[in-house]
Amino acid sequence: MDNQTDKDMLHISRNRVLSSKIALPRPRDGEVVRTRLLTRLDEGGRLKLTVITAPAGFGKTTLVGSWLRSSCSDKAAWVSLEKGDGDFVRFWSCVVAAIVQCFPDFALRSESILMSLRGSSEESAISFLIHEISELPEACVLVLDDFHTIADARILESIVFFIHHIPNRLQLPIISRTLPPLPLSRFKLQGQLAHIDADELRFKSDEIDALQNRVSTMTLTSEEIALLERKTEGWAAGLILALLSLEGRSDIASYLESFSGSNRYIIDYLVDEVLNRQTEDIQSFMLQTSILNHICSPLAQAVTEREDTGRMLDLLDRSHLFFIPLDDTRTWYRYHHLFGDMLRARLQIKMNRAEIEALHWRAYQWYEHNGSIREAIDHALEAREYEGAAECIERHFSAIIKSGEEAALLRWLAALPLESIILRPDLFYFQAGKMAASGQIHEAKSLLERTLRLLATSEGLLPPEARRDMELRMGLYRASVAFYQGDIDTFVQLLDENLEGLEKFSSIVKVVNLGEALLYRGPIGFGGRLSKMEELSAKVASSERRQRALHYTLEGYGYVFLADLYYERNKLDEAQAILRQALTMPPTQHNLGVITPGIILLSKIFRAKNDVAGAETLIRQAIQDIQPFHSPHWQLLLEACLVRLRLVQGDRAAGERWVLRRHILASDKTSVSREYVNLTLARLLIEQEQTDDAVHLLLHLEKEAKLADRLGSRIEIHLLLATAYEIQGNPAKVAESLKEAHELAEPEGYVRIFQDEGKPRAELLTHSLPISLTNREETVLRLIAEGRSNEEIARGLYLSEGTVKRYIHHLYQKLEAKNRIQAVSRAKQLQLL
Repeated sequence: MDNQTDKDMLHISRNRVLSSKIALPRPRDGEVVRTRLLTRLDEGGRLKLTVITAPAGFGKTTLVGSWLRSSCSDKAAWVSLEKGDGDFVRFWSCVVAAIVQCFPDFALRSESILMSLRGSSEESAISFLIHEISELPEACVLVLDDFHTIADARILESIVFFIHHIPNRLQLPIISRTLPPLPLSRFKLQGQLAHIDADELRFKSDEIDALQNRVSTMTLTSEEIALLERKTEGWAAGLILALLSLEGRSDIASYLESFSGSNRYIIDYLVDEVLNRQTEDIQSFMLQTSILNHICSPLAQAVTEREDTGRMLDLLDRSHLFFIPLDDTRTWYRYHHLFGDMLRARLQIKMNRAEIEALHWRAYQWYEHNGSIREAIDHALEAREYEGAAECIERHFSAIIKSGEEAALLRWLAALPLESIILRPDLFYFQAGKMAASGQIHEAKSLLERTLRLLATSEGLLPPEARRDMELRMGLYRASVAFYQGDIDTFVQLLDENLEGLEKFSSIVKVVNLGEALLYRGPIGFGGRLSKMEELSAKVASSERRQRALHYTLEGYGYVFLADLYYERNKLDEAQAILRQALTMPPTQHNLGVITPGIILLSKIFRAKNDVAGAETLIRQAIQDIQPFHSPHWQLLLEACLVRLRLVQGDRAAGERWVLRRHILASDKTSVSREYVNLTLARLLIEQEQTDDAVHLLLHLEKEAKLADRLGSRIEIHLLLATAYEIQGNPAKVAESLKEAHELAEPEGYVRIFQDEGKPRAELLTHSLPISLTNREETVLRLIAEGRSNEEIARGLYLSEGTVKRYIHHLYQKLEAKNRIQAVSRAKQLQLL
């Protein structure tokens, strides 16, 4: 195909969700009205969540479809899930598409929702979806079928959040072969859950009697029905197979005595009594098409290379051979799960690997030609046609990225040989950059080393010019890894050595803000290590060449980065000047990852200069300005900043309204992109004197921040813990938290983070400071008491004299001393010596 236009990209995006996935199941021939279970579903319909769980073949999907039809509700959205849907963006895109199918006008909002799914934190995106659902004109049922195929933690966590906050007008039945990994006990205690399990789904004798009248021409006696119920244990699939197998038999009782309702027996039956009774032609067709999740005539024709696929599909449909239509026009079909599993198992026996791969290859070609790129790539990989898969990914790379399929893209790249990726730099550097930016440094370095070895041993792999480009790119990639490791010397050295490559391939080392409200606390700011930021700034300032290199790398981020450093050093005017420069740079004017942290930092500067009203005006205007970007995540961060400003002014009610409107909950499931919001919630809880909840949340956030090596966040968390413990009247814990905050902050020279806590907390800090010496300060104090000179202390501790002087200056401040004698005397009074 040619390069994708925006229109093509939209076509690909829409084809990602086949209409068959979001179509309500059609009524089955022989379907029995199961009144007792329909009543249970009606009762569950008054609750938020209904879970229907049982192994395959128990009639779960049939039951829920029958319920929807019997309730006369045409506002039912249905999603038939598959293993390929285990990606956050794809999963929720399917949900949105299903709702659009039910409410066509919802399409007007769907583009904004999809943008938020691709560009916001999980909770922000789902909050936005919930808000849009609450605006629907009528009540709706959203069914998630085959939920057992979903194992992704992000999806499961977002489902829990969704269930907690969905409006009453939405009912959520979940159909699964196993109990979903959701907090079902909690939902049940809260009166939000109805659960129908396998025992309830088993057919009773009266239902078996109704079933035989629909699928069999024979009439069983009540004793035979009771025997059939006992043998099958009411399992729907076993019952139907048994009734079909009884046709024409006179030895009903003896046959039923020998019948087994076990899964193994059923599989044997499907082979012996269903598959083997078909003609060779039909068997061959079913086996070949079993590789497809969904089947239509043109697709089947491409895969089987036969011209009569329309006739074959119609034959299977009319023969009731476990072949299920998925739409009203009978265009798309699928095999029953049990039957499909059996067919695929038989395919492995009947055909060799090369023949099966040829089927997948033809499916790949059809899917790509028809714009279903995800399905195309999956089949190419199954065919082990790695070059074809890589070419397809490369051809549609931009469209895949724009449609938010990054998780699927990474999975595909992981399945490709390294040789296929190296030949396609966009793919290689997407994979490498994602590893480095997400903190997978070990994996990133491993990929780098494997690539260097391959290049060293494969002279002819790339032509000379492409090889030179690859070497330049590899140097920049190594620089990117060094940056995220905080190895400033190596980072600057590699930028020096690769300026030619930087001008050609600057995107390789360009940083990206993945959701940080305070830029310096994330990977861009080395987790809040101001000394690293200072070191980088100093090394770059000494060379115009390096300044140009850093501009390519950081663009507007670099200015916010430096403004953060100046702010924490309490150089407010310098921070403000450089920040205004950042916010007016053309490359950053549409980059919310620069604008939002920059605006939040500017509001902190206004507040530090006692202009709280100006700070509030700034944030309110920013919230309005970013509306056209349709980015709920960044809007939520700005709202959280506004709440902090209102709390400073004593307006606790504003925070309470925000928490209710935005469904903000204290949760053990947190994310880095949500940290700023959670810390704002902790501040509100402290103001409400709900200190137990605040401490619980803060301790969890501290654990997460420590694991992610977020030093700046840990300082704020410990300062808030100290305040909460003070309200609880726990001085030992107050001292412990303050000591931890100071030990983290002192080596990095933090100033503003303490002053920003306001006068009451500043007084608390001042009161507790003398007993909050860091380990290094205690060592320097002891050496001072021993009469050691600055030079001797520096030599003994392997420090510079300038560093020693800084430690002594901090000791004088904390001990309220003017010289060494006063410092030692004061320390002895406080029993620090």
